[in-house]
Amino acid sequence: MKYLKNIIKSLLLTFLFFMIFSLLITLLNYYNIINHLTLEICKIIIPILSMMFGGLLMGKKTSKNGWLEGLKLSLIIIFILIMISIILKEFEFKNLTFFLILIISGIFGSILGINTKNT
Repeated sequence: MKYLKNIIKSLLLTFLFFMIFSLLITLLNYYNIINHLTLEICKIIIPILSMMFGGLLMGKKTSKNGWLEGLKLSLIIIFILIMISIILKEFEFKNLTFFLILIISGIFGSILGINTKNT
């Protein structure tokens, strides 16, 4: 039960992190503070940092196999993203490389999390 609670908490904080920074970038773009190129770069960086943040949280809550916990969390999020893109009919196979990058960043974040926690 505690494990499921940790996963749900990490998922919610990952999506919250993603939504806050996406809203911030959208507002900056709306008021023409950032240009189009910066927006395109942020559209790639924000999900990667969000996955890394979620993996970091998951890694801090586990005692061993941080990479495996990051992989589990990343696969859950990628599954949700693929289902949303299929429902919206925007799924393309070229997005699979981006999803692979997201998985790797989640794994890397959980490795950092397990190595930086205070014992």
